Amino acid sequence: MTQDLALATMKTGRNVFLTGAPGAGKTYVLNQYTSYLKKEGVNLAITAPTGIAASHLGGVTLQSFFGTGIKDDLSQYDIENLTEKKYLWDRMKDLKVLVIDEVSMLSPALFRSIDQILRTFKFNHEPFGGIQVILVGDFFQLPPVSTSGSDERFVFQTDLWNDLDLATCYLSSSYRHEDETLLGILNEIRQGEVSEASMEHFRGRYKKEPELPIDLGSLTHLYTHNRDVDEVNQRALADLDAPIKVFEAHTTGAKKWVERIFASSLVLPRLELKEGALVFFIKNNYDKGYINGTLGTVKGFDTFNAPIITTADGRELKAEREEWIFEDDDGRAKAMIKQVPLRLAWAITVHKSQGMTLDAAEIDLSQAFEPGQGYVALSRIKSLSGLKLMGLNQQALQVDPSVLEADQAMRAASDSLHKELSSIPDEHLTEAADQHLAKVGGSAKGTSNPGPARKKAFLESKPYFEQGMTVAEVAKERELKEATIWGHLYDILSDDPEFDITHLQPDANIIKQVETAAKKIKQNNNPETFAQDGSVKLKPIFEELGEQIDYDQIKYALLFLE
Repeated sequence: MTQDLALATMKTGRNVFLTGAPGAGKTYVLNQYTSYLKKEGVNLAITAPTGIAASHLGGVTLQSFFGTGIKDDLSQYDIENLTEKKYLWDRMKDLKVLVIDEVSMLSPALFRSIDQILRTFKFNHEPFGGIQVILVGDFFQLPPVSTSGSDERFVFQTDLWNDLDLATCYLSSSYRHEDETLLGILNEIRQGEVSEASMEHFRGRYKKEPELPIDLGSLTHLYTHNRDVDEVNQRALADLDAPIKVFEAHTTGAKKWVERIFASSLVLPRLELKEGALVFFIKNNYDKGYINGTLGTVKGFDTFNAPIITTADGRELKAEREEWIFEDDDGRAKAMIKQVPLRLAWAITVHKSQGMTLDAAEIDLSQAFEPGQGYVALSRIKSLSGLKLMGLNQQALQVDPSVLEADQAMRAASDSLHKELSSIPDEHLTEAADQHLAKVGGSAKGTSNPGPARKKAFLESKPYFEQGMTVAEVAKERELKEATIWGHLYDILSDDPEFDITHLQPDANIIKQVETAAKKIKQNNNPETFAQDGSVKLKPIFEELGEQIDYDQIKYALLFLE
């Protein structure tokens, strides 16, 4: 599918799964849609399962936005506790669109928990409380680490995924990768067949330094096992000619709960640093300017021994101790850890590298043990010339069979949608987009707080209707989109059901035709012809009437039938 059609699909208000190979333009399309929503004043949340992924779009982690903490599988009691938090009510009240990037890294348990939270806060039993959901990602990436023992590893394996009735938009072209050779290799891995020509390219990069103007001493190493990561990091730290600083974690609470925090996070019981050490942050602190995954170098230490970090983009940050807290089902703190939020970063695991983009890397896949590890590692770099390959085994280039099967179904669904959309006139897609914008409270002038602004806007439109103007005339007078004015009209009638709109009433024959068409569609009871609120969609009525009555006349007629 093309980027334009994927964007058009999102604008119609459908729930969407946006996918494609690395560099296909997923982030570009998503940025186009979120910019469009922001410009129109629609309240949306841009989220991702990890801090690294969230930072790419200027978003936040799902856990932070929904207040779930370190737990994925929330009980009903947990959700009831969340309803006691006023800031969450304020956050959810006007939320119209939820974006989840890097959805492959989202656990099925947290996926379901977010759904239940939104159903609760929205007082709506539809999936995700009836708001639009945009899921973005590539399931050839590694799944989250499973702790439940369930057969479900990916969110596409859940019933909830099917309940969302997602429009699959599988982008077909690539724009990001500078190297077509690397892109070809990645696509072969995705198809489950790596050619001899690709293997020859790997042999050409075996233990060969990157052909890029970079500091080889700061080259990121990717390994599949923690033990290799620790060994490389400790060796690199020892090579630095500087005094060592040791930071022991301060813990409170029962040992079993403290160990639970260590097991579920990246925080270390003992952290050793030196000036010049390559590090990355392991916690989000937007006020202080870092997120989970921010890379930097230890410049020194302040008078209280707090590390001073120079980030890759030149900023200077102080890494003071942060808190990690484990709470019970009642919301009571059972244990707490205070530690400097850093880890050494000369080497990291392939799993933790997800969401990163690297100019160059030294990658060792000789001990790959899970399908998808090779794909993830190789898709971190921009070109084959930035690869120093230390080893490769057969497992590294394999992909999960369930992902391969699902990917084929997703491609087919996207192709089918592409054909369907290509046959629909542009004006119909525009009409659907305008309807969606009106429904979610969009305003062409935009606003950071759509709720109050929308209310003020519809009151400002009311006098124009009192003067006998049509929707088109009000839109022209106020220099707003007609879809926005339609939204104002619906709000006016909701606020004042007795408001006089007789000047908008179409010919009685038109009203009768629309009524007959709507009744026939309802009797057929085809779910695809109904909107989420149970009303009949405009397009089926338009088609039932032989496309002889325009959309505006149909909408006016419906006002006098409700």
